[in-house]
Amino acid sequence: MEDAELAAFMRAEGELVRRLTAGHRFVLNDINLIHKKFLGNIYSWAGTYRDVNLSKGGFVFASAMAIPQLMKEFERRVLRKHTPCREGAVDEIAERLAIVHVEFLLIHPYREGNGRTARLLATLMAYQAGMPGLDFGFIGSRGREFDRYVSAIHAGVKENYRPMAAIMKRALSRALRKAREISWQSSLPGLSRS
Repeated sequence: MEDAELAAFMRAEGELVRRLTAGHRFVLNDINLIHKKFLGNIYSWAGTYRDVNLSKGGFVFASAMAIPQLMKEFERRVLRKHTPCREGAVDEIAERLAIVHVEFLLIHPYREGNGRTARLLATLMAYQAGMPGLDFGFIGSRGREFDRYVSAIHAGVKENYRPMAAIMKRALSRALRKAREISWQSSLPGLSRS
């Protein structure tokens, strides 16, 4: 299942990037489309809000009944303010990404795939801001870095986005470094981009 989801994630990213424009303001239909493009071939309910209550590691997510209203507020209060994600300093972009990311994850609108949907949205926003995407490879699915990521989400309950902004800045910096390496390597004779 993990391999199928990874392949679906990469396919969805490629397709959604081709549709993206620098001036696009994300709305709820976009978020549902991201989720559906990502998991639609795996789960029949992809792209629709969950109708069950969820918790993870003792943290209780928003009630299923509240999700439609919370997502409308997310669109009005968060997406409208932070998208389109404009070019700027890495710190500014990281802060915008962090706010959108955390607020979405605190709602946790889907039964499965919320974190990956949030990372895909953040990646699309980074492209929109003229960045070469994001590299979240350091987080993993368990361990110290994953625990920091989860703690950064929890810090958002009190609107403390600094921990997640630091994670986003690191993901942006890693993507920028890789892009420079690829650019440098592709300029050498006999080396190809791989």
